[in-house]
Amino acid sequence: MYGMKTVIDILDRAKTSAIQDSDVLSEIEQRRIELRKEQQKVCDQRTALSRLIRERSRQEELNEILTAAIMEGAMQPLDYSPAEPIVSDNDLLVSLNDIHYGANINNFWNTYNSEICHEMMRRYLDYIIQIGIMHQSENCVVWANGDLINGSIHHSIAVTNKENVIEQITGVSELIAGFLSVLSRHFSHVYFVSVAGNHSRMDIKERALKDERLDDLVEWYLKARLQNFENVTVGASQKIDSTMYIINVRGKNYVGVHGDYDNSKEKVQSLKTMAGGDVYAVLSAHLHHNKQDVVQGVKTIMAGSFLGVDDFCVSKRIIGRPEQMVCVCDENGIRCTYDIPL
Repeated sequence: MYGMKTVIDILDRAKTSAIQDSDVLSEIEQRRIELRKEQQKVCDQRTALSRLIRERSRQEELNEILTAAIMEGAMQPLDYSPAEPIVSDNDLLVSLNDIHYGANINNFWNTYNSEICHEMMRRYLDYIIQIGIMHQSENCVVWANGDLINGSIHHSIAVTNKENVIEQITGVSELIAGFLSVLSRHFSHVYFVSVAGNHSRMDIKERALKDERLDDLVEWYLKARLQNFENVTVGASQKIDSTMYIINVRGKNYVGVHGDYDNSKEKVQSLKTMAGGDVYAVLSAHLHHNKQDVVQGVKTIMAGSFLGVDDFCVSKRIIGRPEQMVCVCDENGIRCTYDIPL
């Protein structure tokens, strides 16, 4: 059979070489090009289909693993005692950025793990409640702009993590659920908005998909966990896409990003344009320290991290402290800010 095919191919080539008419030869070559194009289209379609199937199966598998982890865990019931509604002229804008849940840091400058993270969260709640009482704030908007888990994007990170990524997701989700439930007792309404960070991507940077981040599962978890909390709204923002949202606070639009795509002042104007132009401030994270600025009339609010000095900071000779930020907002925008040490 193979011999016959070889003979036929030789005869076909001989017939083609015997043709002298240039128009006929040109048409044959054109047909060959068209055939190659069609073959390439089929190949591209197969590749795209395989990628789509792989992505969906991976997401379904993650959902199944996460659901099983939740069902197997013994979740404590959350006490729901909503605050008495109050009316005032301001709300709190509370950061909850770069928790890096699951990280295990123990160096000369810093000690951090999941247990310490829980202690920090309790201290942070005390600060928030005191600020709310001081300003008689009506509502509380919690913005969690990425890196809620430490992830496993590099081998050096994976080997130092105390929990695997599934345990990190369920752990930080339950931690934030408790955090929001406590706030619901002190504010008329609590809103939670989030965007994913780079540490929760599922592959190395060069191969990672923009829309495939494990942080997004936290919001899904919280919606189910707090569905009976009438004064808690999870996902209260307008999601532009998986990397950006808009939240309106007292009539002002705040754009939320993680910051890994937005590390220059020029990007502030790009964000304003992408969000539709009517932007009062940009909320970001990623760089692990509190900072405020104004770029071409747009406020930039960057909040810190829970992590503190890790091995990356040591190698880059960067010193910082665990901190977050609380802003008091009214109809004119940000009235004042508090740097909260953790």
